[in-house]
Amino acid sequence: MIALIHLPSWQSYNARMCQQADEGGTLLIDRAAAAELPREESVREWARDKRAFISSVMEELREERVAAADGIRSLGARAVMFEEFGGRDADPQDAYLGEVETSQIYVGILGRRYGRPLPTRFSATHAEFRHAELRGLRMAVWALDTPDREGPQQAFLEEIRAFHVAPAFVSPADLQRQVSERLRGIAAEDLAPWTKLGCILFRASEVTHERDQIAVTARVQSDDVAHALETLAPDNFGRPGEHRFTWSGRCRQVRVANVRTTTTTARSRLMHLQLEVVEDHRDHLLEVAFDGLSPDDLTDVALRTALFGEPNPLARQHMGFMPEMADPIQPLRDARVPDEIVRALTEVMIVDELVGSGRAARITTFRLGASVGGLRRLEFAWEPPRRFTNERPERRPPLVGQVRL
Repeated sequence: MIALIHLPSWQSYNARMCQQADEGGTLLIDRAAAAELPREESVREWARDKRAFISSVMEELREERVAAADGIRSLGARAVMFEEFGGRDADPQDAYLGEVETSQIYVGILGRRYGRPLPTRFSATHAEFRHAELRGLRMAVWALDTPDREGPQQAFLEEIRAFHVAPAFVSPADLQRQVSERLRGIAAEDLAPWTKLGCILFRASEVTHERDQIAVTARVQSDDVAHALETLAPDNFGRPGEHRFTWSGRCRQVRVANVRTTTTTARSRLMHLQLEVVEDHRDHLLEVAFDGLSPDDLTDVALRTALFGEPNPLARQHMGFMPEMADPIQPLRDARVPDEIVRALTEVMIVDELVGSGRAARITTFRLGASVGGLRRLEFAWEPPRRFTNERPERRPPLVGQVRL
């Protein structure tokens, strides 16, 4: 049985087709920007209100904990350590997890020992790691380079490496250096997140959105990317085209009103883009419920088929075309994206497809694992759009699978 058919206007159909033609091309990525780190004063300004929770078996790794704290403090952030909590009228485990909740960064250090299991059957370090993931902290984990790790500790490390890179360290000094470098990398991601305009991916140092106006500032390293952005500016012969602009989990249909470029002595370009938000053309060509599957269920089917290669359950009924969706990360495979930026760009591409098409209001969680044999574990959840004003937001169960990337 088919119901809830919704057909868009002819103007919306035309706009959607034009958008697909524009954004279906090869990605143009400012690859050189991946290695660019922010200035020291910018990092310190970013770190000023950041708390990094240090998690490890304390008895085994006392020197390493001090080294990690020194690496954190070298940038101006606050290191949160149990040794400095002081006396509290609270259960120790509640105190640990409470400090995790008020931190922005989790710094895990794994040695040989797993630690004493709590009533939850997890060690304190394991419980803190899981709580940090649940709360959406930025994750940074290191493992002592040792051949004789306890069995539960090795299993814990393998759990971590399903989604996170956990490099080895050989000494406290080595760990201090790596912690400092990792925090600088996190600062760079926060201070200059990746954005997508049409088929151009670049890092923006500032995005200001006010009503129907979006101002973007970006330091562009690639000549090709700078040229492509400049060609989006309107000329004297007609109105500029429309493009999707995706940033920080959001996506809007925009028109480029102006592009201003300042070339610096380092050959990079400081670019200022003025974007105008235009009428939203994110209507679905066909939104249906079929055979007990809601429109949101069909989106899940389409995602599982496109991303994970799962069989389309409607194919046997010759209705497999209904939930079809292009693989949103295929352009990244074609572009051979380097490992250091693949996570950030994958999230941008999924937001661009789901939020940009109107299938989702937002992506609520996102995790992409390290490459193991060319495969990465991808897990994300999304929130459907509100179709009625009195409709409560719905949380879909996360989609989990392996992607080749």
